Amino acid sequence: MDILKQSLEDLSIPAGRYDGGDTPMEDRKRKIFIVDDEEPIRKVMNTHLSKEGYSVIQSRGGSGVFADLEAGNFDLVICDIRMPEVDGIQVLDFLRKNFETVPVIMLTGLTDVTTVIEVMKKGAFDYLMKPVKKEDLMSIIRKALVHRDLLVRNKELELENREYQLFLEQKVRERTKELNSKAIELQKAYGHLKTMNIQFINVLAETIEAKDRHTRGHCNRMRRLCVELGRLAGLSPEDLEMIEYASLLHDLGKIGINETVLNKPGPLTEDECEHIKEHPEIGEKILQGIPLMEPVARIIVSHHENFDGSGYPRNLKGEDIPLPSRVIAVADIYDAMSSDRPYRKGLRTEIVLEEMLRVAGSQLDPALVDIFIENRLYEFDSK
Repeated sequence: MDILKQSLEDLSIPAGRYDGGDTPMEDRKRKIFIVDDEEPIRKVMNTHLSKEGYSVIQSRGGSGVFADLEAGNFDLVICDIRMPEVDGIQVLDFLRKNFETVPVIMLTGLTDVTTVIEVMKKGAFDYLMKPVKKEDLMSIIRKALVHRDLLVRNKELELENREYQLFLEQKVRERTKELNSKAIELQKAYGHLKTMNIQFINVLAETIEAKDRHTRGHCNRMRRLCVELGRLAGLSPEDLEMIEYASLLHDLGKIGINETVLNKPGPLTEDECEHIKEHPEIGEKILQGIPLMEPVARIIVSHHENFDGSGYPRNLKGEDIPLPSRVIAVADIYDAMSSDRPYRKGLRTEIVLEEMLRVAGSQLDPALVDIFIENRLYEFDSK
């Protein structure tokens, strides 16, 4: 097995494949292009290379060398550095620009280190001193051809990689377009579902208000106030959606409260007060077991908890009370005090705000009261 095949097998690369064309390397002679203005040197190298099984192309150089190179099909170039009209460095520059995978071996009869360094920097594979020894020539040629085959294979892999990348990019574009289309469809479907949910919840809210005639329009006002206050308080879009539902349904449990108690014009007895206090847990029980409404149930059961822990039904305190429930509590007290009742007219805004500030920290979350007042949410419905 020759050195080329052995070297390629050591690299796990099939030896007969990478010739830059369609013909396997073992099925054709390797072509070596010799450029030298001295005919005797060309003849000697031609003899050596032909005996080793190489096909040789010869050129004496000059201005026609570039056309000869462009027309040729070769695996390796051996070029003299010192030549009249066109020197070897010009030939090397041309080859590196147009045949980047073809190795170039430079010949020199001088021991000029500067020139040798220059040609190596410009991309020569190696150089040989004249007179050339056959063993040195053959050794460098074998190494150069192994190097050439690896460069060609690397180019093939780069091309395959680019093609694969383009294929992947196209697939990603197609998939992204498909997913975007599906996302738009899902968004439309979700919007339609949300609209249906709001419509259904509005029906429930109207049912609650029909039972308690004192609270006509209260649920829808609560919805607008709670969503805006929740947004200003930093609730996530998901929490804002839940608080929209919860604000409409916060009094859902009143369905289970005696209408006589709900509509009693005068003060309530202690038992009647305790009976009304059952409505948060009744609302929670109604919504439990409905997946979409589970978060809503957790909000409405806590909307009468007080910030200092004195509320009901579970005496939660401070941040143990869900933030959406605290938002509802602030909006609820404002709307209840500012709305007309059969037994009184709605209180003036300044009186309502004074009362809200008074109970901030005990009944209400003081930070939410500050947000409510600083952002003039008491004017929200009139904007």
